[in-house]
Amino acid sequence: MGRLSKIVFTLKAIAIAIGIISSGAARAQTAADQSSIAKSARSATPSSTGRPSVRARPSSVLLVTFDTVRADRLGVYGARNIATPVLDALAADGVFFERAISQVPLTWPSHSVIFTGLYPFQNGVQDFTGQPLDARFRTVAQAFRQKGFITGGVISSFALDQSWGLARGFDFYDDVFSRDAYENRELGLVERKAGESLDHALAWLKKASGKPFFFWLHLYDAHSPYNPPEPFKTQYADRPYDGEIAYMDHELGRLIAWLKARQLYDNTVILVVSDHGESLGEHGEREHGFFVYNSTVHIPLIVKPQKESGIRPGRVARPVETTAIAPTLLAMAGIKDAELEKQFQSPSLFAQAGASEAAAYSETFYPTNAFGWSPLHAIETSRYHYIDAPTPELYDLTADPSETKNIAGEQKATVAVLKEKLTAVMQKNPYAPSNSGGAALSPDAAEELRALGYVSYRLPVSEEALANGLPDPKDKVGEFNSIMSMQEAIHKGDLARAETLAAEIRAGDPKMYIVPFYLAEGLLGQQKWQAAADQFKECLALNPNFDQAMTGLSRALIFLGKTDEGKVWAEKALKFNPQNYRAWYQLGFIEAPRDKAAAIGYYQKAVAIQGSFAPLRRDLGMLQFQQQNYAAAIEHLGKAAELGINDAGVYNFLGISYSRTNQLAKAAASYRKALELNPQLAATRMNLAGVYERMNRPKDARVEYESACKLDQNLCVPEKK
Repeated sequence: MGRLSKIVFTLKAIAIAIGIISSGAARAQTAADQSSIAKSARSATPSSTGRPSVRARPSSVLLVTFDTVRADRLGVYGARNIATPVLDALAADGVFFERAISQVPLTWPSHSVIFTGLYPFQNGVQDFTGQPLDARFRTVAQAFRQKGFITGGVISSFALDQSWGLARGFDFYDDVFSRDAYENRELGLVERKAGESLDHALAWLKKASGKPFFFWLHLYDAHSPYNPPEPFKTQYADRPYDGEIAYMDHELGRLIAWLKARQLYDNTVILVVSDHGESLGEHGEREHGFFVYNSTVHIPLIVKPQKESGIRPGRVARPVETTAIAPTLLAMAGIKDAELEKQFQSPSLFAQAGASEAAAYSETFYPTNAFGWSPLHAIETSRYHYIDAPTPELYDLTADPSETKNIAGEQKATVAVLKEKLTAVMQKNPYAPSNSGGAALSPDAAEELRALGYVSYRLPVSEEALANGLPDPKDKVGEFNSIMSMQEAIHKGDLARAETLAAEIRAGDPKMYIVPFYLAEGLLGQQKWQAAADQFKECLALNPNFDQAMTGLSRALIFLGKTDEGKVWAEKALKFNPQNYRAWYQLGFIEAPRDKAAAIGYYQKAVAIQGSFAPLRRDLGMLQFQQQNYAAAIEHLGKAAELGINDAGVYNFLGISYSRTNQLAKAAASYRKALELNPQLAATRMNLAGVYERMNRPKDARVEYESACKLDQNLCVPEKK
């Protein structure tokens, strides 16, 4: 970032005038000191120390993250045409924070902030194109487990799949999606409805009943595409996004009712927050991630404390950050964790830290990592929202809450103070990659990236582009929307429309590498292997460090029969991202016909990263069966079946494995399941007959033998007279 221009007024005086903390304050102040709360319409009163009382340790802590929910869509935040009675009631029983700000408007990076207490530029998770959360960073779940809580999580989108690193510390982490979800959609769109996630959550909680638990429930329904179930679909026919929120609220009510029915509600800390909002067309952005206006960074945050906390219900008006959530959860549970606390950038939401107003930071690197455009950083006070971009923006939120009038040119002194504050935040403990796989940079280019707050492991822009200055996302929103329209066409299978849009985008921006990548993904879905490979190669020519394109190219080459070349690209992808379990899976797939031991090794590495990928479990189980390792075959084939591989062949080989380990009842059950799926399997009927004989069930055995003979006479030898 460039040096601040000279200004007439002293920065300190201006800081006092506009109500932000001086740049010397190392930590953002968080909500609930009594003096500011007393001015609010309602009163949220912490204990006299400014910290929650821990006179009664909570039996449980419940963290609920509602994906993609704007603050203004809840009744307690002023919505009048959407029913959110469950969240409104939680707010009435607790404290709601009127100005909670997400540090990054993207799902996985925002959750990484929530779980680590670190800013994105500190934990290295800035968007969905980077590496998983580095193992050196501790999560709040790890702290709870170490202190004796049982820990469980149910997540509703592949965006939080355990391979990204947030499963650490959980005894139970449910990221299992149906086989159809994986096969019929690209990974980023794999999700499940709130109702199904609540079923899974309640099933786990019932087993954990009576023990102190830390439980995380993630609901994803408000993320596009918006398609709420009935009756919400009809009730919100013209507002499906609102319908999804009303549906999630309704489903959360089942969990709250369960807690109350078991007398757990009063003594359970419940914190509900959204990871980010949704633009819904404001500022030209349809969804989220591209800009950092309040439509996507202003989020709901509600804390219902345990009954004996000493915290009275109320509201907090000033800005708070999601970096404060992890310290709040620990404080309210009475937990001390020195290692985790070293990470924290904010005190608890209920810690008093003086009367000064807070300032909340946010950023997005989605425009940079995906498109090669400038990142955006922002700082927000109780009055102003400053966005640091090639063309800076300043909004007076009191006079202009919708952020429609940029007054940066009129208030240069205010801009200077806020930019200094922003710079001070970004200079705190920046992420240092332990093993960067990015391209080698000149010292000047590396320094410029650091100044931009860039910590990703790959470089999406050239040094020439850096030197010339990256484009302002505001000036590129039209091109961005064209790219999104191209993606939508691909999702609908309309490749002709997608290719037309791609040609238009390329004409104006021939170096836009994401365009051939999206086309290649669509071509893969239609099994057009050669065309897909060509597009992936074009993508990699524009961005040589893009591991997702390497993985896709590897897959296309495998199906073209070019397995050795496919192996090279999978190995390259793993150099950039060793946690890319799809690349490990593809290496196993390549080696399976020629080196089973090597294939098993690759598959095992993939399972260690993501054990809930059903095709992986199936293929590893079959290899173990071929190696006559029947115990391992049972483990993986059984898991594949549990994960939704409803295939008669899998159940048949599972039955054989049980039979050869003398688990006859399980063998018979597996064979019967195979025959339910395909009654015409003569060999399976013969296998079942053999098991029945060993179980001393001759009548049942004869029935199966006769059925097998009718299906395939070659299996039967006539008795000699």
